[in-house]
Amino acid sequence: MTPTRSLARAALSAVLAAALVGTSGCSWLRSKFGTENAYQRSVQNRPLEVPPGLDTPSTAGGVAIPEVSASPRASAPVEGPVPGGPGAAATVPAMDSFTLEDSLASAWRRIGLALGKIEGVTVDERAQLLNSYSVRYQGQAFLVRAEQVGEAVRVVALGADGRPLSGGAAARLLGLLKARLG
Repeated sequence: MTPTRSLARAALSAVLAAALVGTSGCSWLRSKFGTENAYQRSVQNRPLEVPPGLDTPSTAGGVAIPEVSASPRASAPVEGPVPGGPGAAATVPAMDSFTLEDSLASAWRRIGLALGKIEGVTVDERAQLLNSYSVRYQGQAFLVRAEQVGEAVRVVALGADGRPLSGGAAARLLGLLKARLG
């Protein structure tokens, strides 16, 4: 054997030995120092312990349906023809505004429900932040708005220019609304 060949064999043997030690060294170190699954035994990753009785939310009041006229100040139903029904426009006086003894949020909700039940009214948009409804009635478009006035709420119809409307379809609709809301 020539010295070059024996030197090449020795170098190849050294490289193979280094590769063998290098690939087995990680597992040797892991098992020697016990770090293989240390993250699984850490205190931070323990499963969450939920106290008994708190693992399921209560659904006792989940399907409770509130009453439509939940307001304590709501009056009894008005006798006579149903507001918004046939012939109702002739029996209900027209007006430019009226007041409700109610909170602003409750009045806005009640106005929306009443508008939906009056025949011929189309509610285009609802704006709770402005407490108003954009409606169309008898060929006219306007806003029906609720405004806080002291302890009461004033309901008014506003035109496109923002001024209160005092006649026509808006006044008739306000009369129907007042009869519905009491």
